Amino acid sequence: MVSLAMTTSYRRILLTALLLGLSIIPPSHIEAADKSAYILAVVPQVPPVEVHKRWTPFVERLSNELGINIHLKVYQTMFQFEDDIRNGVPDFAFVNPYQATIAAKEQGYIPLVRNKKSDKGIFFVRKESPFNSIKELDGKEIGFVGPTNICSLTLRHGLREKEKVHFIPKYMGTTTNVYRSVILGKVPAGGTLSAALNREPAEVRNQIRIIYETMPISPHPLMAHPRVAKDLKRGAVNTALRLAEDSKTQVLLEGILMPEPVKADYKRDYKPLEMLGLERYAIERE
Repeated sequence: MVSLAMTTSYRRILLTALLLGLSIIPPSHIEAADKSAYILAVVPQVPPVEVHKRWTPFVERLSNELGINIHLKVYQTMFQFEDDIRNGVPDFAFVNPYQATIAAKEQGYIPLVRNKKSDKGIFFVRKESPFNSIKELDGKEIGFVGPTNICSLTLRHGLREKEKVHFIPKYMGTTTNVYRSVILGKVPAGGTLSAALNREPAEVRNQIRIIYETMPISPHPLMAHPRVAKDLKRGAVNTALRLAEDSKTQVLLEGILMPEPVKADYKRDYKPLEMLGLERYAIERE
């Protein structure tokens, strides 16, 4: 009886010690466990399947180079993506220039790299369209990807503030849908970024005609949340720059629309957009 009581008591002591031991694991250990995987979110400019196709090779290479697990996160809608950015969900994020200002203001995201060549917002019509100037689109429907896409914001700003043209925006969800809608005559004109048009096949480019361009815009940056360690931020920049030096690996950067990566700087590249007051054109959600 004594030995049984001692055994039971000993088991209780062991169980108590075990429970106490688990309860006093330092918070830093828990945080480290949570960071066994990182999230890289990509702005949904094209369908999710296409995002996976373009970004998976780069994400896998970046994971290997940094020695961490990075999971690609894609989105069905722009609103879902922007909610995650505002809440600081992704560790890394590829955002449009306007979203870069929101990410920096609300969560302190830091731009790491961007493509060297500046971009422009463009308006285009079908090649055989009777419209030859932006003024002729007054009162007409114009197709855009979405209300907070940088091409939509800057083009709508330019039309209303500079050109004094009033129009009816129609949001198509993807750049492909905008081109298709213009070519098929569903809308008389569309607006996207020039780089997006350059990526379209010749049969698409040959069926449209550009009638308006905006000022140059710094292209989409890859950003990092402040919680990401400095050495990982540096590593991401160095990896992108190194991949560009070899034609065999540059294809990974071409897939993510960054064939000539350079270090990004928020003050130089994106802060000027704050002066335009583009938030006035980011309409309320339905």
